Amino acid sequence: MFSRLPLIFLFAALGSLAARAQDYQVIPLPNKITAFDLKRIQIETGPEIVWGKLPKHPKIIWLENSTTRIRPGRHLNFIDFVATAPGLIEFPPLPVTLDNEEFFIRLDSIEVTENDTPIDDTRLEIFWDGSPDPPKEVHLGEAVELRILEMVVDRNGNARRAIFTNPSSRLEGSQWHQFIRRRGQKAQPRDFFFNFSNSNWGRPIIFSPSYTEFGGQTYRIRRYVKRLYFTELGMASGHIGATIGTSSRAFRTHLIHFKTKVLPLPPIPNEQALNSGLVGDWAINSRMSPRQPLPGEKLEIRIGVRGKGNPNLRKDWDFSKDGFPSSEISFDTTNNPNYEEWEGLFTQTLHPTGKVGTLPALTIAHFDTVKDEWKLHEITPTVTLPGVVDIAKDLSPRGNIGSAVVRPVLLNLPPATFGIFAIAPFLPFLFGFLKKRLDARDPVRDENAKKLRTAIATLQSGEGNADLIDREVLPVLRYQYSLPSGSSAKEIADVVEDDELAASLRAHAEASFSSTAKPVDFAALAKQLSRVMVLFLVGILSFGTTKAEPLEEANEAFAAKRFAEAVSGYEALIEEQPGRASLYFNLAQAHLSSNNPARARAACHTALLLDPLNAETRTLMAEIRSRQGDLTGLGNRFLDMRPDQWLVVAVVIWVLGFLYLGIRKLKPLPAWPGMSVILIALAFVAMAFWQQNQRYAAEQYMIIAEELPRELEAGTPDWDFPALRSGEIVQISETTKTHAKVGNAETPFWLPITELQQVW
Repeated sequence: MFSRLPLIFLFAALGSLAARAQDYQVIPLPNKITAFDLKRIQIETGPEIVWGKLPKHPKIIWLENSTTRIRPGRHLNFIDFVATAPGLIEFPPLPVTLDNEEFFIRLDSIEVTENDTPIDDTRLEIFWDGSPDPPKEVHLGEAVELRILEMVVDRNGNARRAIFTNPSSRLEGSQWHQFIRRRGQKAQPRDFFFNFSNSNWGRPIIFSPSYTEFGGQTYRIRRYVKRLYFTELGMASGHIGATIGTSSRAFRTHLIHFKTKVLPLPPIPNEQALNSGLVGDWAINSRMSPRQPLPGEKLEIRIGVRGKGNPNLRKDWDFSKDGFPSSEISFDTTNNPNYEEWEGLFTQTLHPTGKVGTLPALTIAHFDTVKDEWKLHEITPTVTLPGVVDIAKDLSPRGNIGSAVVRPVLLNLPPATFGIFAIAPFLPFLFGFLKKRLDARDPVRDENAKKLRTAIATLQSGEGNADLIDREVLPVLRYQYSLPSGSSAKEIADVVEDDELAASLRAHAEASFSSTAKPVDFAALAKQLSRVMVLFLVGILSFGTTKAEPLEEANEAFAAKRFAEAVSGYEALIEEQPGRASLYFNLAQAHLSSNNPARARAACHTALLLDPLNAETRTLMAEIRSRQGDLTGLGNRFLDMRPDQWLVVAVVIWVLGFLYLGIRKLKPLPAWPGMSVILIALAFVAMAFWQQNQRYAAEQYMIIAEELPRELEAGTPDWDFPALRSGEIVQISETTKTHAKVGNAETPFWLPITELQQVW
């Protein structure tokens, strides 16, 4: 007995479900219907029916469905269909949801007979934005204007009895625009037709039937206007039909099928332009008041919008920025509900606080489906408060990227620097040796050295001759090698250690006693040396250059205000040839011009790491910080030098210290100044290595979000810790697809990688 209780409860639950599901009444269809005659399935229910996906049937085309409230608590639900072929139709189960219960409704089979109405007596024509063919491709959100013509051929005046009905349809991936909206009422099929006459609100038929020539035949025509929006990516399709007759007994339903590919919108060329969300043929105009606001004074922005498109796609607009907060925002419709072109007025009030001196130019974008491109509308120019200088309006990218900075930075030191650093301690010994030589100097030797230098200069100038060698050069060499005063050039050559000099002296001796000796061809030798020098110079000049075309293209995009394209161009060049300060400078300008100061700051930070003494880059960084409301200074240029620059300065000071100690060998001076200078040089060396390990460490990223909380677990912000601010530098130790790990093993935390920009 107890084992049957679960079955009893199960049957009771099924009985209750069946009772609830039976709260509907199907109004029977006729036993016989005519092919291509629109029929309507009617179901009376308490709550409204929600139709599921209707199954496909080889002999049925489903059209639109709707619901009408017939009395309190009761509704009449409709769904239209057209039988496309004679014969028996067995209806498939129709999925519905009633009072949150899903079930199927089954209908009786019906017989379909042939439609005897001549097919040429009536016609249905649709013009899609003026074209007789539906578009093959559209963009997501695009609106297409449909002019629907129901036509009855006029033969001997029979068209006066013509029958016209409202078009019916079923759509997938698209929807009709609702022209009429009634407060507190659901939309009816007639609300989706545009009505040109204000006195006829609520009536779907626009024009009275009229006569016109079409294809050489006279027709009586009724016109309808509808607007179709494409709402889903992929393939949108559907049927549009209308029942048209020559009399109340002779009529036929015409069906037009369409299939259109719906494409995604391309990216906005200016990433910082506000995406209005509007797609279609729109006109946007704006006004700002006052033109030159003062700190604390209201700044009102008014934008008028007018056009054909889906206004419900409009995104929320907000032009407030740091230092320019907002107090009021409104967007009001300015025309009646039954509109051909939608009109709206957006207003927003900003309050300049003076914290940030510049409000960047505000730009709004909508997708123009006529030209299939984004249109940018400047809402306001750059607003600069009194006393603030805006450098952004004069930004210009560099055309020469300069030389690269190798990483790690200390590798940029010239090799000679290390040699000078090592030789400097020997300077005191060199000065000591010099002092000894000065003390033991020989006046005759000094005079001979002077004569020899003069003779060499004369020979190099091409003005020398054999007599000059005999008169000036040979006496000096006799004295140097302690030879007798009458020694010949050949005898001197025998004792000279320099082989080339010895060969020259022998050639001179031979030429002096023989007229057949072939002189050296100095002109040919000079040409060979010149050719080698040219090739060497070409090699030097070609080192460190980059492809001119990509840089020129990026600069041209910048000049044309295609900042997203310019950013992509500069980033591609940086990836190809990293370490170029000018490329990062250009990238920072492109980000700032597209109103993205956070990413501009990250790029400019890298440019300063590569070239910290550049005044132009430091000025740009000051402007970027001002845009972000960061009024702190940049620091001392000297202290911001690169590690290799610190070492160069250290080597110079190091040499000066030992030079001072060397001078002490010649003149009595205290030793402590020299030792102090040497210690300062060592301190600079320590500073170079400290900067290499800190500011120039690998895997450094800048925060580009205004406020970024730490995440002790990736994806879970923890606001118990102070949030990181835009411009802060963090060092990454580990990355995943979405997050980066910051900190050491004891206090690590995670940050979203999309809010970080690598700077070194």
